[in-house]
Amino acid sequence: MRSRSIKSVPPQYTQGCFLPAAKTRNTEVTRLQRPLVTDHLADILRFTALLVVTFVAFTASWQVAGPAPVSDGALVTSPDAAPRAEPAGRGVTRAELSGRALVLTLGLPVTVVDGGGAVSFRAPRGASVADALDLAGVAVGPLDRVEARDAAAVASGDVIKVVRVVETVTTVEEPIPFAVATVADSSLIVGRSFAVTPGAPGAALNTYRVRTVDGAVAERTLVGSVELRASVPELRHVGTRPAPVPSEIESLIRGAAASWGADPDQLLRVAWCESRYNPAAYNASSGTSGLFQFMPRTWAVNSARAGYGGASVFDPVANANVAAFMFGQGQARQWACK
Repeated sequence: MRSRSIKSVPPQYTQGCFLPAAKTRNTEVTRLQRPLVTDHLADILRFTALLVVTFVAFTASWQVAGPAPVSDGALVTSPDAAPRAEPAGRGVTRAELSGRALVLTLGLPVTVVDGGGAVSFRAPRGASVADALDLAGVAVGPLDRVEARDAAAVASGDVIKVVRVVETVTTVEEPIPFAVATVADSSLIVGRSFAVTPGAPGAALNTYRVRTVDGAVAERTLVGSVELRASVPELRHVGTRPAPVPSEIESLIRGAAASWGADPDQLLRVAWCESRYNPAAYNASSGTSGLFQFMPRTWAVNSARAGYGGASVFDPVANANVAAFMFGQGQARQWACK
């Protein structure tokens, strides 16, 4: 039989076949083979790239969702890992799972309060308080205090407060107060006084150690003082003579003193000190009343003993006689004025 040339094979039977180019004289078949080889290589490259991307994504998600390492090399499993692995056993909703996955991806919400200003950010799981401060760009000084939850790692919603403490030394010039010496002067009415030698303040250079907490002064301690100028004490005369008594009040008190054997001058001094000789005087804070400022209970008891039971404490005759009765009985100690 005569051998058939490859030239006589119909084109539909040669597509997709790899025929050696050296054994054919037909250049058309060779041109058909080249596009087929190129397409196969492109498919292989696309498949390989897809595998690489899938592997990288799987590895990243495993690192985020997996347990977080701690400083001693042990592994601490996140509290959210169990719901992610066993959602059906706990009845966790899809929305909850989505929220946890978002937290796992973005980190834990943490707030750092520094000197009154707040910075909110997300810290990775397993981060310590020091790590969180570093992420917030907050440096802690040697005297500063960090107030945070007592735990090895930060948790979701933690608030870390940095209290800024600063110590400084300052020196200021301050006055030294002067002392006042008094001399009793019977030529002056009670309540009057005058300075014989005026006082003058001195001056001192005082050094303080000042501690501030978040900008406010919390402590100020005197650590040194140098006297620059001594103070000059004041000498003051103080009056001791009772003020002039209205004639009717004076005669009333002296008559009561004579009736009960009391010292009239002492009664006059006490009446002036207590009420300024005013029979209607009343002290709202203590409840004392009248010329000698009787307490309600003292008046009720002693007015009856003196024979003035039922009389008004604002009656000057009754008030002066009850006072003279008590002074005559040695009860002057019940008055602060002497």
